[in-house]
Order: sequence, then C-alpha cells, then structure tokens
Amino acid sequence: MIKLEYVGVSPFEIEVIFKTLSKFSLVDEKILVEEPNYVSVLNIEFPVPYDEYFFQSFGLDSWQNIKDLFKEMKRRRGRKGLKILLSFSGITTDTNSKLVFSLTSEIGAQFEYAIEKIEHMIDAINIQIKNLETKKQLISYTYDAITMKWVLCEGS
Repeated sequence: MIKLEYVGVSPFEIEVIFKTLSKFSLVDEKILVEEPNYVSVLNIEFPVPYDEYFFQSFGLDSWQNIKDLFKEMKRRRGRKGLKILLSFSGITTDTNSKLVFSLTSEIGAQFEYAIEKIEHMIDAINIQIKNLETKKQLISYTYDAITMKWVLCEGS
C-alpha cells in the first residue's frame, strides 16, 4: 500500500495524486501536522524497490503526471517553501532498507531538472549503494544545485 502524507496541499492536487497513485496500488492517506519551515509538505512512500520495474509498472503516463504536478506545485507556491519526499523500499527486492529522495523548492530553477533526473538515477544509485561500506537502513538523497546532481546525504 502506498502511503500518502501531506500538509498544505490543495484538494485538487491531492485528487490528482490520489487518482494517479491508486492506478498502481491502494493508497493510505494521512494529513500531517504543519511543518514550520514549509507551506506544503508531500511525502509519498512506495512499497516497492526503486528500480526499472517500478517505472515500467507505474507507467510512463502516471510518472509524467506526478512530475508535472510537482512542477506545478512549485510554480504555484512561488518563493514559499515546498518539500517533497519520495520513498521506496530499497533498491532491490532483497534489501531491507528505505531509499528516500528529498527535494525542496529552495533549489529554485533546478527543481524541475531534479525531478526529471529521478527516473534516470537507477544505475548510478545501485552502484553507489553497493559501494557503501556498511548496510544502512535509511539511504537518503538530496539534490545539490551547485553540482546539479542527486547526492547521498551524509549520515544516511
């Protein structure tokens, strides 16, 4: 079941997200407590690994709808804070970890570019995680606007 948690997201945005996600799996929806640093927070937890199979089974149209909505959410909020978390149950079916992409509107114009890169990071992330010295339960990536890359967060 997909977990959908949010605060400060319009009913229209939630409807689009819910309809898109529910084509893939059942959705457990929860409203979060407000977060002081952001006007809107959206957390989507997919109960599947982050791999090519996810994007194939989720569907190109559905993934494009989600990306377009994220971009529109950023545009509508302007300079106000937006935080999006996309979580997956690791990178392969045999891992007992969680992979999280954390994206905020603070990166400005690079926001759209960061969203577009998520689906193209599968091989690079697989290699990075295999090269980690220890097995970690939580693997977190954030987008670095200076290097224009998704980077592994320190301490994750």
